[in-house]
Amino acid sequence: MAALVRRTLREGVVTLTLERPEVLNALGPALSTELLEVFRASAADDRTRAIVLTGAGRAFSAGGDIGWFGELLPGGPAHVQQEIARFMEEIGNPLTQAIAQCPVPVVSAVNGPCAGGAVGIALAADVVLAARSAYFLVPQVQQLGLVPDLGATWVLARQLSRSRALGTALLGDRIDAGQAEQWGLIWRCVDDADLPEQAQLLAQRLGRVPAAAVRDTRTLVDAAPANALARQLADERAVQRRHVAGEFFNTACARFLARAKQD
Repeated sequence: MAALVRRTLREGVVTLTLERPEVLNALGPALSTELLEVFRASAADDRTRAIVLTGAGRAFSAGGDIGWFGELLPGGPAHVQQEIARFMEEIGNPLTQAIAQCPVPVVSAVNGPCAGGAVGIALAADVVLAARSAYFLVPQVQQLGLVPDLGATWVLARQLSRSRALGTALLGDRIDAGQAEQWGLIWRCVDDADLPEQAQLLAQRLGRVPAAAVRDTRTLVDAAPANALARQLADERAVQRRHVAGEFFNTACARFLARAKQD
């Protein structure tokens, strides 16, 4: 059976490409399981400095695999409940968490439509780039009578105002890449032809700094909305104390001091 996730390594950056273009990289159990396994293995690989997540063909991912849903329906509502809940608990939710808590930086390169559960997966990355022709779509409420999942509600609530988060989730309108950038949902949109190289360069840039600094910054930013200022300041101090003893900081300071003396 052909791999459903293509893995390439270039200058410390692992690129994971979803390889079901014939169904717009729909997140069926097989693809999602393989992605989770390959992602975890890549994150644990000592050669990996950063990870890029993208899709083959014209889509990042259409989200949930409607074909798989159709296979479940003849089993009745209880069977559908059991299988979808199991998928979320054992595969989908761990995948979002693996991306959001990855020990190395993660960049999503959204090359086309990103819909449904794929929105939560893509936006769980540390930095999200999108091709100018790409768009984000959260159709669960309008089209299926379900709720957004795989972390979409968590990310939307943190990155958008309440009105925009609810409007995006409840109305199911397309949010094109330019609008997503304007709203602050993603870091940047770029020309379609430039996306792969821009994602690679950004991942290399993130991979050159200490992974612990990236992880701790991520943790601080995620915790900030629930923290009082005094708590956030105390957390920053505790984390900073660890990093100022690191080799990267000391080497950088020595380099800046040497440059200042030359000037």
